[in-house]
Amino acid sequence: MAGNGLCRVLTRLAFVAGIWALVVGMTASAALAQRGSVPGPDDERWGVTRYFSGPQGLAIPTEPCDPAGPSATDGIMAAQLNPQLNGKMAGYLDAYKMSCARMVTQAVKERGLNPRAAAIAIATIIVETSMNNYSQAVDHTSLGLFQQQDWWGSREQRLNPAYATNAFLNAMEQQFPGGSWNNEEIGEVCWRVQRPREDLNYLYGVQAGDAVLIANALWSGMSGGSKHPYAPGRVVSGKSADGRLEAFAAGADGVYHAWQTEVNGNWSPWRFEGGPRNAQLAVAANADGRLELFALSDSTFDHMWQTAPSAGWSTWANFGTGGYRLAAGNNADGRIEVFASNADGVFHRWQTSPSGGWANWDGTGGGPANARLAMENAPDGRLEVFALSDATFGHLYQAGVNGGWSAWEDFGGGGQGLAVSYNQDGRLEVFASNTDGVFHRWQTSPASWSAWAGTGGVSNAELATARSVDGRVEVFAINANTASHAWQTGPNAAYSPWETFGTGGTGISAGNNADGRVEVFGTSHLGVYHRWQTGFATWSDQWTWLNDSGPPIG
Repeated sequence: MAGNGLCRVLTRLAFVAGIWALVVGMTASAALAQRGSVPGPDDERWGVTRYFSGPQGLAIPTEPCDPAGPSATDGIMAAQLNPQLNGKMAGYLDAYKMSCARMVTQAVKERGLNPRAAAIAIATIIVETSMNNYSQAVDHTSLGLFQQQDWWGSREQRLNPAYATNAFLNAMEQQFPGGSWNNEEIGEVCWRVQRPREDLNYLYGVQAGDAVLIANALWSGMSGGSKHPYAPGRVVSGKSADGRLEAFAAGADGVYHAWQTEVNGNWSPWRFEGGPRNAQLAVAANADGRLELFALSDSTFDHMWQTAPSAGWSTWANFGTGGYRLAAGNNADGRIEVFASNADGVFHRWQTSPSGGWANWDGTGGGPANARLAMENAPDGRLEVFALSDATFGHLYQAGVNGGWSAWEDFGGGGQGLAVSYNQDGRLEVFASNTDGVFHRWQTSPASWSAWAGTGGVSNAELATARSVDGRVEVFAINANTASHAWQTGPNAAYSPWETFGTGGTGISAGNNADGRVEVFGTSHLGVYHRWQTGFATWSDQWTWLNDSGPPIG
């Protein structure tokens, strides 16, 4: 009897266990079927994120991001950035990953958006794929840098960084209309577009700081035409389409020219190019990537241009009559526009088509006579012109993108030196010097400005600005006795105290290498010298000649 009772108990337990196994099996099968089904556009978009365990990524096949492969500059920039990073990519950036970030940034730039949009896109690909263009689906049908599923496009489209980036940006602008993504945290924008599993939302914000650093490095170092104007002066520099800096200096006998012999590298000897004597210079990039140089003396105005991107230069051609100062910049559609001042005010000429011919000189409705000029692009691409004379300061701006011009507006009193830059958020910032030091004004909105505020600094200085790889504005000032610099303590932030930068001279300018490092050029009665960043926050020890001394510049 006891044995029969035990059998009945065991039989019942087996029956219950069987039912439980059946339920569990059915539940598991249902779960597997649900997980294996193709999700719709409103489902979570997990991608590789939930499998990710390290910055090296996964052993999944990848496609090249740039059809030409990673460049030497990609490798150099990766090596420079690795020590600066704090997130999961620190120490793991390589030329391939930088080429992927470069192609993403290029797509953002060509769309007309700002570096913040590039940082949003890069934060996303850091989290999703560790900046790898995965060509094999791991999660559902997800492919590419952004792990986009098949409703985003064909396989070929999703593996094309330009298409994939624009698809991401389309979704971003739908989620955040009217540019409102500019006012949201980077991580918030990323996860709202990607919609990962809820417990993974925070990952994008963790990588945002590094994404900003990478995006700004690429934005500053992007080869080809610069959206933002190169500053004019007695010594100027511009970046060839291949990323090499080219420098020009105005001597008493004509214009001299030196160039980097390799990207981010050493400099050639100075070569005499002829042209106007004791000229003021400006350089601009054509829409097709060719640099063009403008040289204005008190008796003539000439220009010359590269015959092809990164190639040799034409002979000089006349561009107008003499004047005082000049500036050149690019319209949003790529057309160069040149401004020049003389005793009658400010005049301008512009290309009638990108990389094309020129309109005749036209007045601007006045403007300060014999003014020093500077130009910059507003966040929407409109050009703005600043004109500083000894007695007054005027401001002119395009009323619309690629459009006509406003009337001149008063911008302040007279002064000595003038430089313009832009903050990471796109707001313009203007610097001017006089006998009391260096002052600045900045945009508080796209159409309003702060009052002038003092910064200290040296008196009656020539000024130059550059942007560090993380988007901070740096200001350089030189007079006969000393050179000094100050910098934003963070993007869009306040400025450091002025620090000595070197001995004095007659002029100063600054540019960015292909890897984003700032290079500063100074002039004196002895010649042309330079200092350069050895990292993104450290500098070479002292002024040195580029190669040889170049022309003396008074």
